[in-house]
Amino acid sequence: MQSRFLNLRSKAIAWLTAGIGSFAALATAFALGAFEAADKQELPNITAGQSIDAGKWLIKPLKAWVTDQKIFGVTPKEGQKAVVFTVELMNRTIQSDSGYANTFHLPPQLEAVAGQPLAYLDRDGSSLPDLQPGMPERVTYVWVMPSGGVPTGTIELGIEAWKFKLRNNLTGTPGWWSKAPAGTVSLPLLAGEG
Repeated sequence: MQSRFLNLRSKAIAWLTAGIGSFAALATAFALGAFEAADKQELPNITAGQSIDAGKWLIKPLKAWVTDQKIFGVTPKEGQKAVVFTVELMNRTIQSDSGYANTFHLPPQLEAVAGQPLAYLDRDGSSLPDLQPGMPERVTYVWVMPSGGVPTGTIELGIEAWKFKLRNNLTGTPGWWSKAPAGTVSLPLLAGEG
């Protein structure tokens, strides 16, 4: 009888422990979910000449314009125009990097017709070169799109940033992981610049 009592007692303790553990897990999930619903911090919106820290890159937008003329290696075809955006980028990492190609995004309705931008280094016209650490460089982004889809007035570009993690969950090494929105840049869209 003694062993049966111990068996029931240990089962009761196991059920009680599992119940308390489950309750704690549910309470934690609820608490985290409640905090997720809290107001998110508003992303910064910058204009020409202002700088923003975007993870790997320190970004300073300079100007944006529309043209139907050749810009670097891109010549818009008939019925097309190029939306051109010039920015000063500084690589904040410890090694050369060319991961800035997808740092800027057009609004979704424009990105659907324009696709990915072509990026050129202003000083020599090379396409998507590695940028050296700590050296500010002027880079020009070119999106080609149908003439009817070109915005007028101002253009708002989304800025995406890589976040630095001291320790990656899989490899345990430091690095730049997890892209996330860093802000937006609003610029007047000039006509025929170049």
